[in-house]
Amino acid sequence: MLDLRADFSRFRAANPKRINLAAHSHHEWPNVSFEAQTRCWEDAARLAGNKWDVVFGKLVPTLQAAIATILHLPEPLTIAFAPNTHEFVRRILSCFPGGRPVRILTTDAEFHSFRRQVERLEEDGMALCMPVPAEPAATFPTRFQEAARQGGYDLVFVSQVSFTSSATCGDIEALVAAVPNAETFIVIDGYRASGAWRPQHCRTRPKRIAC
Repeated sequence: MLDLRADFSRFRAANPKRINLAAHSHHEWPNVSFEAQTRCWEDAARLAGNKWDVVFGKLVPTLQAAIATILHLPEPLTIAFAPNTHEFVRRILSCFPGGRPVRILTTDAEFHSFRRQVERLEEDGMALCMPVPAEPAATFPTRFQEAARQGGYDLVFVSQVSFTSSATCGDIEALVAAVPNAETFIVIDGYRASGAWRPQHCRTRPKRIAC
């Protein structure tokens, strides 16, 4: 059995009596994250404004390559970073023309960062959402694919693993194949599945899918 307790010793030592079973709100942090933040501070002190040469010239490409390897993606430059989901959603929505609401197929169990943003846009007539009920989970993949086949959407946005139930959206290749219009953006929120799923699924139609 893989024993990683030593790699999390700093976090665990801060509160030895705590038994952390949190599945979402706060995972334990590995020692390397503390070391990385310390190194970030030291780089800023040493390089000041020149630190960006290191960040964008060395660190970002290294991280892009590592993630691309994990996800079996052919081009590391397709990996983009943002401080939060709100920023990613803003970028995605900026791809669509103005003058009419962005038509979105999604679920009623997306995480708050996406749900709150699109609900606010709906209030101003800037988005029109079709949320497919996530429950019952056993029939969700079939029901979501049936909704996708109806077409007429600008954006299909779904979590690979739901934060409300840990149920999955089903086979991603089948989901993508159900979307009839090649111009439809397909976004798979893989946050809760990352590291616990088969990454080759993200190779399907890479120009249409963001994971």
